[in-house]
Amino acid sequence: MKELLFPIGINLVLGALLLPLLLWKRRPDAQRLESPERALEIYRRFFPDAEGRASLTLDGRAALIDTALGEIGLLVREGRRWKARVLSARDVRAARWHSGTLELRFTDFGWARARLAFGEAAGSSWAQRLEAALRAARSSAELGHA
Repeated sequence: MKELLFPIGINLVLGALLLPLLLWKRRPDAQRLESPERALEIYRRFFPDAEGRASLTLDGRAALIDTALGEIGLLVREGRRWKARVLSARDVRAARWHSGTLELRFTDFGWARARLAFGEAAGSSWAQRLEAALRAARSSAELGHA
């Protein structure tokens, strides 16, 4: 029985040391986008030359960016980090607008689907733009196979 006291003591000490770290990591992430300018600032960390106009989601955890080059950028808060990408028609499998949420499904398995809650006007216009780009890409791909 005495040989178990040392491992039990080590486990108690490690538990006492690691518990604050666990509690710190589990605290809620309160960082949100306050403005379209802030969204562009964060997006430029990933794409330094990006210029354009950002549309924020209602919860401030994501933004779609209409770049000056005509591309669509996506900025999303995942966990405690920001992720960004340029959306091309070959990267997006589907874009659906349903009951206040724009759902994006990607061909890249490394990106989970994105659910972006926009106001009615902004969300439906983004959905129409993405769906038009997807239709155009599909029709040009079909023409290429003919």
